[in-house]
Amino acid sequence: MKLVQITDTHISHLGGSPSSNAARFVAFINELEPDVVVHTGDVTILDPDEDRDRVTAKEILAGIDASLHVLPGNHDVGEPGDDPFGDRPVTSARVAAFRDHFGIDRFVDIVDGWAVVGFNSELFESGLPEEAEQWAWIETLPEQVGPRPAVVFTHKPVRAHAPEHQNTHLSIGPGALPRLEAVLARLDVRAYGSGHLHHYALTERDGAAVVSAPSTAFVHRGAVSADVVGPGLAQLGVVEYALGDRVLPSFRAPLDIVEPEFLEVEQARIALDALGVTL
Repeated sequence: MKLVQITDTHISHLGGSPSSNAARFVAFINELEPDVVVHTGDVTILDPDEDRDRVTAKEILAGIDASLHVLPGNHDVGEPGDDPFGDRPVTSARVAAFRDHFGIDRFVDIVDGWAVVGFNSELFESGLPEEAEQWAWIETLPEQVGPRPAVVFTHKPVRAHAPEHQNTHLSIGPGALPRLEAVLARLDVRAYGSGHLHHYALTERDGAAVVSAPSTAFVHRGAVSADVVGPGLAQLGVVEYALGDRVLPSFRAPLDIVEPEFLEVEQARIALDALGVTL
């Protein structure tokens, strides 16, 4: 079974390289002919209240031929914890707006004997009714998945690169982590896939592959220390997973992709201004 993970497309209704890159990657994914595609969030450029970005993103992602699951990132629904980016905390209204366009923000898909699992990392430690709803669903995962091998997807990684960086800006929050890992320990998890960090990295934990998938929109070379996010390949691409006797993740990218830095992207600067954020 072949699965492709795409993430951090940061699509803008204003067009530009994030949107054109996303369209190019959609065509590239179709060339790879996966059975399933998972988008692990930050579908839209920056502001979770800009509905026009969601409309454009949905139109572009509709070009994917395979079955598609879309999870939200912090730029799609807001962020939990203190001092969320752009003063956009996760709210029920923002989660509802995402679901209106992309469907429910959690899933279990059984494909060729594998369980493909995804859930909303931005709900943990939010205190929202949707968090309680998701926890109740997560507690049923052992029954839904059974003995099947599983691949688990989130926007932010389950575990940070280092324990001192386990916080809601970079990963699942430390308050939610023990409860989540207690459930995941009851599954046969063979791989974890996340986005958010805008680099490709492949490590291992407890026998499972741990994949940080790259953005398709722009790179942040040198923006955040590798001591914080870990070492990785700062290039644009997607991740292809070959699921057979074991999980084989691979970085994939077309040769003709444009790779701008974040602040070189006009649409990103416009979105920052609209959020009132100065970098």
